[in-house]
Amino acid sequence: MFDLRLIFVALVWGVNFPVIKHALTDFLPLSFTVVRFALAAAALFGVMALRGERFAVARRDLPALAALGLTGITFYNLLFMKGLQLTTASHSALFISMSPLFAAVFQTLRGRERLRASLILGMLLATAGAYCIIRSTHGEIHFGMATVTGDLLTIGASVLWALYTVLAAPLLERYPPVTVTAWSVAAGTVLLLPAGAGELVHQSWGAVPAGSWAALGFAALVGAAAAYVLWYEGVKRIGAIRTIAYHYLVPFIAVLVSALFLGDAVEPLTIVGGVAIIGGVALVQRPRTT
Repeated sequence: MFDLRLIFVALVWGVNFPVIKHALTDFLPLSFTVVRFALAAAALFGVMALRGERFAVARRDLPALAALGLTGITFYNLLFMKGLQLTTASHSALFISMSPLFAAVFQTLRGRERLRASLILGMLLATAGAYCIIRSTHGEIHFGMATVTGDLLTIGASVLWALYTVLAAPLLERYPPVTVTAWSVAAGTVLLLPAGAGELVHQSWGAVPAGSWAALGFAALVGAAAAYVLWYEGVKRIGAIRTIAYHYLVPFIAVLVSALFLGDAVEPLTIVGGVAIIGGVALVQRPRTT
């Protein structure tokens, strides 16, 4: 019922949160992001070269690959980081966790997915579980005009991640996941350069300690290159909706990792939320009935 490779991706991204948080004590946010995805793209093209795979893609597919990079790399990161500055961590975590809901809406509107009962119930159950976890770790969640701009930017980032997942499907019918990932990450990185140029120039590269360089390496090679390929392999294998449902596992895993390595307490509400998420993801994975 569960896909072990996508569980691994959720595990990596759960670990990635504290890793990136550590690295950003020494890196400027955009300089870190540009270098992270540049390294990821280089690693992916390197893997393709070692395998003897062709880099070339049809000219007609270049706009679609650039659009993927623009949504999932460039604008996703810009909106997420700016949104986080203008809203609370709890709001950010909640809205980012809603990307599977947006993906389900997109696929339904495009006629690619039918709103069956198990899908609706699974999404709602997993969303409720994510809320429980965020509530248990961040406390009461309050909404107001003070955070509305940041909230809207973060919702925009969540929508973009949903698009990055669902819009790749046609390309994945023609190319291996590593090819689609490499080109979309490369395009997104190039398009991110104008926004990140100032921080790249002002970054004190020589002052960055080894631990933060290691964190950058993990975020680039494991959290981006490997995880993004496995993510697109999931889209190709089981479809966009079943794949993106695993995104709900990320906050639960992040809390468990913090408890294991940082000694953070695990509240009963966290366990309730985790059980709800696992149950919700399981419902989404149920095969369609005709």
